[in-house]
Amino acid sequence: MQIWLFIPAFLQLTWAEQLLWVAAVVFTILLSIFLIMQFFNDEPDHGDIRPKITGARFILTFFTFWAWTSLLAHIWEPGLLISLLDGLPFGILAALFPYLILRLRKPVKKIVPSNRPKFNYLEALTSTGEVLQYIPPHQEGLGRVHLNLRKAPYALDAISIGVEIRPGDSVRVVDIVDNHILVVEPLQHIGPQSPF
Repeated sequence: MQIWLFIPAFLQLTWAEQLLWVAAVVFTILLSIFLIMQFFNDEPDHGDIRPKITGARFILTFFTFWAWTSLLAHIWEPGLLISLLDGLPFGILAALFPYLILRLRKPVKKIVPSNRPKFNYLEALTSTGEVLQYIPPHQEGLGRVHLNLRKAPYALDAISIGVEIRPGDSVRVVDIVDNHILVVEPLQHIGPQSPF
């Protein structure tokens, strides 16, 4: 592309028209570079997504749209001052567009943690419950149990120090490991054992 062909036409313009063309092209290039840099930015935004009026995006957007709309207005209306004033509302509107979008968006509700007190595992000692997920023998892996306590979560991690314990079996808590893993043993059934 031979940009030199545009120089004679550019030199025939008035100084104000030349200034508007230079401003429009330069601010468009700067805004494009800024937006590309923001797109590839790896830094976290720290939760602040509101645009700043004194920020680079606001200023570059304003001057880009102001210069281009002033140029278009100058084509239709030869008066320079009228053209410059015609471009102002479009520049301001384009620069404030991110604010308008954020205002129109529905606010996102933050998830508030429940005020339910945390489960005290010491209360689980000697309590009984039912096995939800298979517990391997001799501490070889974790299973899950549900305790017969009102405050207890539905499923808690558990290990067995003896035999394997199958889902549906009744268990008793005999110890707590690492403040969050229950050590359980099967309850002795009265009567005949059910076959496995």
